[in-house]
Amino acid sequence: MLIHPAEARRQFRELAAGDIGNDNLARVALLIALEDQPRTDVAAALRALDDLAERVRRRGTGGEPPIFRLGHLHAEMFDVDGYRGDTASYYDPRNAYLNEVIARRLGLPITLSIIFIHVATAVGLNVAGVGLPGHYIVKVQFELNEVYVDPFHGGTTLTVAEIAELLRQVTGGKAQLASEHLRASSGRETIARVLANLHSMWGRAGDARRANAARERLDLLRELQPN
Repeated sequence: MLIHPAEARRQFRELAAGDIGNDNLARVALLIALEDQPRTDVAAALRALDDLAERVRRRGTGGEPPIFRLGHLHAEMFDVDGYRGDTASYYDPRNAYLNEVIARRLGLPITLSIIFIHVATAVGLNVAGVGLPGHYIVKVQFELNEVYVDPFHGGTTLTVAEIAELLRQVTGGKAQLASEHLRASSGRETIARVLANLHSMWGRAGDARRANAARERLDLLRELQPN
């Protein structure tokens, strides 16, 4: 089914005018893809994520601690489905379109994290994105502690010291970890970062039309922020 880009923009505008949270983060990201790729099947992509969540649930047993659910999610997303970061072609724009990431099992830190956040939320985990300078990870909050997960690197868990080293590496030593770096990113901040990535990627590829379309939606996202 072919969706006109204007209709995709209308749907994006509608969601951007409201709250963007863990429950609709993946849908908003898919609407970004829909405008640029009019044959994107948003419903099918969401069903694929919901199927992943159902497989995570089936691994569990009643009454087990929530930390076990994190292990089940890791097993299904990274061991079974093989999601991983695209280290070979990092700046390929396909890595920023969620439908392509679901189809190829390859993506950027932020798009892989959106998948992780969607599924983790669906199985009842308390999860939030963490937008580090130059990288994006996920924070899973439990009753007595929190666990940081890096979906780009196979879902590995990170200590705060390891996050500091990761930040040093990705910024070439230009940034040092501070407490504000570990705060939860809002859904709106996450979508803005996806669009900023697309703007940069298409600019790098010399496609001014697509770069401008990403910039327009980034501006729209900011203009429509609820009071």
